[in-house]
Amino acid sequence: MKRYELKDLNGSTGEADYGNVAGSRKQKDFYTRMLDEITKGDFLDVGGKGANLGEMINSGLPVPGGFVLLTASYRRFVEANGLEQIINILLQGADQDGPQGLEEAALKIQGYFEEAAVPDDILEAIGRAYESIGNVEVAVRSSATAEDLPGTSFAGQYNTYLNVRGIDELSRTVKHCWASLWNYRALSYRVKQNIGHGDLAHGVVVQKMINAEKSGILFTANPVNGRRDQMLLSSSWGLGEAIVGGEVTPDQWIMDKEKNAILEERAAKKEVMTVRKENGVEFVAVAPGMQEQVTLNRDEVLHLLDLGHKVERYFGSPQDIEWAYQDGKYFLVQTRPITSLYPLPEPVKNRGGLRIHINMNILSQGMQEPLTPMGEHIFMVNVVGPAKLFDRNIKDEDDLWWCQSVGGRIFLDYTEMLRDEKKWEKMINNDYISDQDPLAASALLQWLEKNREEITAGKSIIVPYMLKKLIPTLKLFWPMGAAMAYGTMFPLKAREKALAGWQKVVDDTRAGAGKLRTISEKLDYIDERLDTFIKSGWSTLSLIAPSFRNVEKAEKMASRYLQDTADFRLVEKSLPYNSTTEMGMDMMRTAKALDERGEEPSIEAPEVIAFLEKYGHRSVEEVDIGIPRWDEEPEYVIGLIKSYIDNQSYEQGLENFYRGAEEAEAAIKRITAQLEEAGRKKLAVKVERLLRNYREVFGLREQSKFALTQVYHVVRRLLIEIGEELKSMGMLDEALDIFYVHTRDIRSGVNLKEIAAANKEAYNCFMNMAAPRLLASTGESIFAAAEEVDGCLTGIPVSAGVYEGRARILYSPEESSRLEKGDILVTRGTNPAWTPMFLNLGAIVMESGGPISHGAVVAREYGVPAVVGVGEATNLIKDGQMIRVNGESGQVTLLD
Repeated sequence: MKRYELKDLNGSTGEADYGNVAGSRKQKDFYTRMLDEITKGDFLDVGGKGANLGEMINSGLPVPGGFVLLTASYRRFVEANGLEQIINILLQGADQDGPQGLEEAALKIQGYFEEAAVPDDILEAIGRAYESIGNVEVAVRSSATAEDLPGTSFAGQYNTYLNVRGIDELSRTVKHCWASLWNYRALSYRVKQNIGHGDLAHGVVVQKMINAEKSGILFTANPVNGRRDQMLLSSSWGLGEAIVGGEVTPDQWIMDKEKNAILEERAAKKEVMTVRKENGVEFVAVAPGMQEQVTLNRDEVLHLLDLGHKVERYFGSPQDIEWAYQDGKYFLVQTRPITSLYPLPEPVKNRGGLRIHINMNILSQGMQEPLTPMGEHIFMVNVVGPAKLFDRNIKDEDDLWWCQSVGGRIFLDYTEMLRDEKKWEKMINNDYISDQDPLAASALLQWLEKNREEITAGKSIIVPYMLKKLIPTLKLFWPMGAAMAYGTMFPLKAREKALAGWQKVVDDTRAGAGKLRTISEKLDYIDERLDTFIKSGWSTLSLIAPSFRNVEKAEKMASRYLQDTADFRLVEKSLPYNSTTEMGMDMMRTAKALDERGEEPSIEAPEVIAFLEKYGHRSVEEVDIGIPRWDEEPEYVIGLIKSYIDNQSYEQGLENFYRGAEEAEAAIKRITAQLEEAGRKKLAVKVERLLRNYREVFGLREQSKFALTQVYHVVRRLLIEIGEELKSMGMLDEALDIFYVHTRDIRSGVNLKEIAAANKEAYNCFMNMAAPRLLASTGESIFAAAEEVDGCLTGIPVSAGVYEGRARILYSPEESSRLEKGDILVTRGTNPAWTPMFLNLGAIVMESGGPISHGAVVAREYGVPAVVGVGEATNLIKDGQMIRVNGESGQVTLLD
């Protein structure tokens, strides 16, 4: 399995060029350096852009000549004017004051920069270097040491100035570039990317100006769909500022990198272009006869494709290249890594060709966030256990070729199960995928139709593999089959047996944990207990699984004799024995008790203590063992209880649940009465039994995860103990850094500080990446975004009812304080940590999820209208917007 590492992002961070076409004067200077003297090893002296241009020139690529004003000159300027202390004072706490505080600090810092004087020795150095390139018109670009890094391109954050003439104007422009290190765009970008403001420095690139007749951008991978086997080229008249600034719609080509062929061409009407003026540039209208004229012919497109190949090969990663054309020659004026691409799955030996992977974080948990490295490892341990039963050659997660961590998310390679197109519809629409995330199912079918020939050309290895592993397969499924038979015949006894089985594993895990002493013992125990839980869990869950589709079966059997089947939806309300629902009810009761005493919720309140004793093992992203549990950080629980008291919503929430149970009972009676009236008494008895068994058993669907998180709670405490011991040994900086390494790293005995630091950096980068539902081996990333049609978004209806109200966009349950009674929650996805707030909601809209996902089940139980699978809902719907949610049709209407 691919390891958790930052290089997954895009590979090398460097960039390259074709040579100092205009020539240069070899020199050594403390404040400046010629571009053809620069390599990537000079990064800290020249910044990312300068290092890339130097590499490109020395590789023979066509790059305009020039020089870089080194970061030493920036530091000299800052020191001479006492700016460092001013910056520190102005930024202290500014990012805590929100966008306004950050913007105010940025304006003040830039003001100080503009007023400051450039030291004479720097001015002299600029003059010497400028003279060496002929005192010509130049382009001046910022080149920071915090740009063009993996996951953080800083594209457009710093300033660029074109057609700068004369030493005086150049000196002023250099100062503008330095000041742009502290503009609001760059400051807010660094905050978002978790990049500190200390130890930053700015180089400034000064290049001979290309008076471009036409220019554009070449992406050596397609940034729109993520495909690494395609390039995307844009072109327009004049200088590149009109394209970069979005002032013009350029001509565009998509090219096949392997076949060196044009796949798609789109000519645009180009009404504006950027041209030089006496100083600087300006936008002018394109001549009418040129507006619809295509800017590049086929040979020119293929020439740029060839240049793109050379640049990408040199840097070893996809590049974002700006190019310009003058007097029959093409020049590359800058390049940077494409940092927006989602990482590629790792190729697997003997598993070539086009492959498709499904994001299990989203599919199984509705979880957009990446797993911590330890969370990823523990997740994979849960997969390895059953896999070992099939194949003795599987020792650990590295042997699971079909299961990879990519960008901190777990992806399952589904390719081999999709070789036979006759099984596509049945496999995708009638199995786990469509139940959990119908949007992923429809997206997968669309992708398969588009790639039918290549996917069906391969021969599936599934059947031969299963026949080869027949005995291990029987060993795994025989106990499950026996458990399902027992659950079918004795559903209520099966419920009690399942509860006892889960509780035994939890009790045994807690009892054994207190006897461990050494790190090695604790690590072995963690592996053993997780393996035990997973192996026993399959059979335990099989005991109750037969009742899960009882409502569906009953409705199918009875529908022909009923005038309306709406009562079957009511049967699903307010199910007993649901640990997630019970948690919400207990939180409501806690709020009620505290409010009746006139007491603010606090960690000292007896009811809060009791709640955390029962549910403190849960957390926001509880499948990730690296995320703190509620008993460690109870602020979320306290805040939610307080919101119930403030909104006075607990009484209605409790009443709604009890009313839902009564409605479910009444619905069962109405269904059976109608069947008896239709002369179908035997069928009435059978349907009633199915529905009552469903209500008695289906709530336990949540219990397996509840028990797993209880086991995780014990495991997390053991890992923290190990972390504290490793910290005392000097092998970790902090005990909680244990969650940024793997157990194999711990067992290796090496110092873990560097590993933890690198993994933490990767985790933070992955956190800022939107994860696709589907990921192809070409890099194609499929998010299955919904389309807005006449003010209406369409998703999957999962909980009936129609509701109009105010939308609240939330990305984390910790933002629940922003919700008011009756609001409509719009979010990417939910897990059990979200569900206590459902009782306050008017309706729910989610980007991910399906009819049996956690959020859908609880929404039905609480009677809250809900629609899931509304792609890009958090972008298309605005916070505070009035919307209508139809939980029967799956439509979300934007009302204003």
